[in-house]
Amino acid sequence: MQHKDAESLIKKYQSGLCSPEEQAIVENWLTFGEARKFDLTAQELDEDLTDLQGRVARINIAKRISLWPRIAVAAAILLTLSIGLYFYPKLKKNNDTPLIAADKDIAGGKNKAILTLANGAKISITDALNGELAKESGVVISKTSNGQLVYKVTDKTAASGGNAKRYNTIETPRGGHYEVVLPDGTKVWLNALSSIKFSERFTNVPERRVELEGEAYFEVAKDKKHPFIVRTDKQEIEVLGTHFNINSYADEHKSVTTLLEGSVKVAPVGIEKGKADLVLHSLSRVISPGQQASSVYHDIKVEVADLDLVMDWKNGDFIFKKESLAGIMRRVSRWYDVTVEYDKEIDLNQTFSGSVSRSKNISEVLKIMQSAGQLKFDIVGKKVVVTK
Repeated sequence: MQHKDAESLIKKYQSGLCSPEEQAIVENWLTFGEARKFDLTAQELDEDLTDLQGRVARINIAKRISLWPRIAVAAAILLTLSIGLYFYPKLKKNNDTPLIAADKDIAGGKNKAILTLANGAKISITDALNGELAKESGVVISKTSNGQLVYKVTDKTAASGGNAKRYNTIETPRGGHYEVVLPDGTKVWLNALSSIKFSERFTNVPERRVELEGEAYFEVAKDKKHPFIVRTDKQEIEVLGTHFNINSYADEHKSVTTLLEGSVKVAPVGIEKGKADLVLHSLSRVISPGQQASSVYHDIKVEVADLDLVMDWKNGDFIFKKESLAGIMRRVSRWYDVTVEYDKEIDLNQTFSGSVSRSKNISEVLKIMQSAGQLKFDIVGKKVVVTK
């Protein structure tokens, strides 16, 4: 495809004539930073156009976002090049994206977590020095130099004799995340405002059980004799050894388990014969890699997962694909530790698409939505105010 074809593609998009696949190509190039925010030399634009052309055959990018100002700028540059002009002034980023009003910008989350031991003692892992933090029932708990919390069995006999009714809890606050290695070698990545709870006696037991609130990604150590079971408020997930993600925040209306590798069985939690909070094994479903099982109440729905969306948080990104304003701002609230206040006329169901690194300040995330021209965001202390 020639450069004139790229120019034609952008013109089609501006006219609303692109197919969904063509929309994805243009929007990814313009929105996700790959056009270098229009701060380009002629040579750089040429490189970006070549990159744009090469994406026609491999489309897996977010769908439509309102980008008319950027499209107009890009189209103008392309038309200029098409008539032989190879020099033009550099364009400023804020020409097409309104500024976010802020007392002070807010940075993204960091490694932060609290460990509650079986004896009730609490340890701020964030503030603790690297090295051994505690010992209990044949297990040494330590913090590594790269920020992991690691449980290591040093006495198998003592570890097997731990009290099954005494628990460890690891919880991340708003604006925090953490990686944990459990006594069996299972790795757990906790997202912001999440927690896992497990028995002091975790090895050499019939079942390795973990309770989860919030969101976590698991890489389960294989042990066919001792199934690994995760319990949330709406689901119970049973595995032997696999990689999967669970999203089960209290303020989300459903729990979603997504499988990346291996096999898991997911059962809903609900009411049966007048008894609440029961695992409904008769409704359980086995899912395969690339599938996800969601539960709202008393049911299981299995569908193909968008793994880029599911794993964005673990990969250090925010990715939105036709996600509601309310859903996006719940994620923003957890990661940046802010509250959100909406003007009464705001439509919380309006959707947005885009992508930005979670390492960026909050203003960079809000720009994705403000660039659509329908909303205005003000950052006041630890509060985000959304108006028209």
